[in-house]
Amino acid sequence: AVVSTQSTGVPDMNNRNNALKEALQRELGASVFVMYHEAVLAFSRNQIDSKHFLQISKKYISPMSYSSLMTELVTLLPNIQKQHELYRDLGRPGDILPCCNCNQIMRTSDAKSHTCS
Repeated sequence: AVVSTQSTGVPDMNNRNNALKEALQRELGASVFVMYHEAVLAFSRNQIDSKHFLQISKKYISPMSYSSLMTELVTLLPNIQKQHELYRDLGRPGDILPCCNCNQIMRTSDAKSHTCS
């Protein structure tokens, strides 16, 4: 049962957000990062769907970095519905999973520390 549409967050969320941002900036370079950040916002605002967002992601993120960056992005999204859209369209990667109570997507390593509000 979905209890909330908002994620309760993940352990060390601020540091993980900063690390993801830095990794994306290294991966994409400054000018492409700005464009990519706009795509993230467009996806978050329902202006583009998850399939379109993933097409953009695949275009700019190298195959070696794609899986780890995308799964971390999924877990850090604040909107559980948006998490599920990406989780589904990424093919339900095994290193992330939905909480059986609140449906928030999290790393398998975060499951023990996860609490639903």
